[in-house]
Amino acid sequence: MTSVRAAKNKGSGFEYDVLFSLQQYHKNMYLTSKQGFQQQIDLLDDKDKIAVECKFHRSISWNEAKKYLDKLISKSPKDYRCFLVYKTNFQPVMLMRKGVMNSDYSGYYLIEFEGEYAFQKHPSTRL
Repeated sequence: MTSVRAAKNKGSGFEYDVLFSLQQYHKNMYLTSKQGFQQQIDLLDDKDKIAVECKFHRSISWNEAKKYLDKLISKSPKDYRCFLVYKTNFQPVMLMRKGVMNSDYSGYYLIEFEGEYAFQKHPSTRL
């Protein structure tokens, strides 16, 4: 029972970190769980039309990541840009998106969560 609780805490903390990182650029982003609903979407920004799903696992395969992103796309409101942000043990935080890069290629994109959207830990609330 304690391992399930620890996993939930780890995932919840990761959601707060991603929220803190993205709110630097998307001020209207919020946790859906704080709004009283959860539906495969962890973070939403209704103004910029962004939906984010956060995953923190021991490991995630390419096929698992695609499955999570496709499910997010199917559950998200129409015309929202969807992103999967995930972290695995001892690896950098990754951001995955599906879309068109240029006229020659359409597919899944995986980049490290850095640069403009540098990943940051949220400040501690403990005194």
